[in-house]
Amino acid sequence: MNKPKMLRLVAVAALAVAPFAGASDEVQMVEMSTDAYNRLVFPEPYSQIVIPPEAELRDNPVPTDGKRGLLMRPADEADPFSVFVQLRSGEAFTVRVQPKSGIDAQVFRYRNAPDLSREPEQERRPKDRWIADTILSAFQGERPNGFEPAGAPPSARLTMPNGGTLRLTAEAQYRGSGHVVNIYRLSSDVAVEVEPRDFYRQGVVAISVEGDTVSEGDRPRMIVVEVDRG
Repeated sequence: MNKPKMLRLVAVAALAVAPFAGASDEVQMVEMSTDAYNRLVFPEPYSQIVIPPEAELRDNPVPTDGKRGLLMRPADEADPFSVFVQLRSGEAFTVRVQPKSGIDAQVFRYRNAPDLSREPEQERRPKDRWIADTILSAFQGERPNGFEPAGAPPSARLTMPNGGTLRLTAEAQYRGSGHVVNIYRLSSDVAVEVEPRDFYRQGVVAISVEGDTVSEGDRPRMIVVEVDRG
């Protein structure tokens, strides 16, 4: 039986798909459920993640918590594969993934990394799987389950540290399930690097950007999921 190959990534900034080459002797073994989204949690943001092209994944990996985590779901009957992770400090290690069916979603914490996904004070954070499904639907141009179209959010302009102007052009908005999904197209008059944490504010539960570079020619989409405060 032909197994589905990994989809091209649309949601993970600074996530590379390339022939795998391990750059660290440290290998972490972890089982991952093929029935649910599993979580990798890091003590600091990652600068690069390399997944071999032959890795078989059910969906695109989704970054969480300002690149301090990653949601991942192997395809059914996927073969074991390795994921190379380099943290922003330069520390690097390899996660050897053993896909397995019939088990609950697994959480791997490198060096007992704290869980920054815990719910904010006086707010309930949605489940990781719900967040991933919602973001993936938005990136695929579909209406997220449990949401209805609600026009578009306001467009905005931000002045970046390098003096450039980052434009957030509103494309669509959905409301439902106690949350709002805002979809923006990013552009800039000069090349700037962005990451999800640049856009976090009170009430935001997840942000995903198609790429980490924005310019006049590179115009990635950004999905923002936040609590609906009416």
